[in-house]
Amino acid sequence: MAAGVALAAVGGAALLNDNGASPPSTGILARAAQATAASAPFPDLTETEVSVGEARLRIVVADDATERTQGLRARADLGDYDGMLFVFDAQSESAFTMSTVPVALDIGFFDAAGRSVDRLRMKPCAGTESECPIYRSSGPFRFALETLAGDLPPGRLSG
Repeated sequence: MAAGVALAAVGGAALLNDNGASPPSTGILARAAQATAASAPFPDLTETEVSVGEARLRIVVADDATERTQGLRARADLGDYDGMLFVFDAQSESAFTMSTVPVALDIGFFDAAGRSVDRLRMKPCAGTESECPIYRSSGPFRFALETLAGDLPPGRLSG
């Protein structure tokens, strides 16, 4: 597998639910918290498994600002992984860019309960962040899951 992506720090504001409360914790957060050391080509990250609909995926986890900013940027190989899960501390409206990404990716945005908020196909871009298109979800999300184009299963995200 070949992929790469970058997270742009464009509009990463923390949001609250309509009732003013923080989003509830889910099994997804528990899975991310229990992640173990990842193997090549991601030795500095952690890995876990999540489900999207009926599909079980082995993913690497980007759960801090540095990891989310790096994302899959300039990655030519996902190894045995199905994708990368971006975990945010609260609801987010962060934008993504494909700067230095050699292949198309699908990105799914999910709320704190794992419900799908949006899905997009992102095109490769060899340019800088300021030269590449910006991809945004249609609404606030808590998790973003990137896979190679065509590999993102439909359905709810769960731990």
